[in-house]
Amino acid sequence: MVCDNDAIAQMLIANNFHFEKNCAVLSITGYPQSIFDTVMQMLRRNQNLTVYALHDASPQGVRIGHQLRAYRNWFPDITVSIIDIGLLPRQVLASRNMFVLKSSLSASEAKQLPADIRQSLSAKELRWLELVNFVELESFTPRRLLQVLTQGIGRSLDIGSNDTLIYIYGDGDDEDTSAMLFASESFG
Repeated sequence: MVCDNDAIAQMLIANNFHFEKNCAVLSITGYPQSIFDTVMQMLRRNQNLTVYALHDASPQGVRIGHQLRAYRNWFPDITVSIIDIGLLPRQVLASRNMFVLKSSLSASEAKQLPADIRQSLSAKELRWLELVNFVELESFTPRRLLQVLTQGIGRSLDIGSNDTLIYIYGDGDDEDTSAMLFASESFG
């Protein structure tokens, strides 16, 4: 599980999510620093690695799949499935029950999203991000986040026949270096 901020990773670890789901919990910024490099070495040796990305509905958040796939310190040279558990703008737009915040910084960052990320988002999602909207995972209770993650992981176990997950992007041309990103249509 890779989170877009340390606070969410800390919350998951504090709630023993890593023990219950038998998975590493890290943040995109390298938390927990004391074991990050060791954990990454172990993950890169896993031939059947599935990475779950958990993030805010924000321009920085929707970048996490791209970062995991493209950045040298993550998983650029191995076959890995990346499952975006959320929070995506499409999930916020479908729900209408989330606490939406505004940030002028969000608008400029939304306009600077790489082309492959922009293509994975609908025009409505891009417009929502460019209108300075974002939703933080911290607006959910820990209990709710743990429920959503458990459900998301459960739904992801059979991607081939599960229509609740959608393929976002990835290059499947080279089996040795391909990566795929899937995302759930709903958040919880």
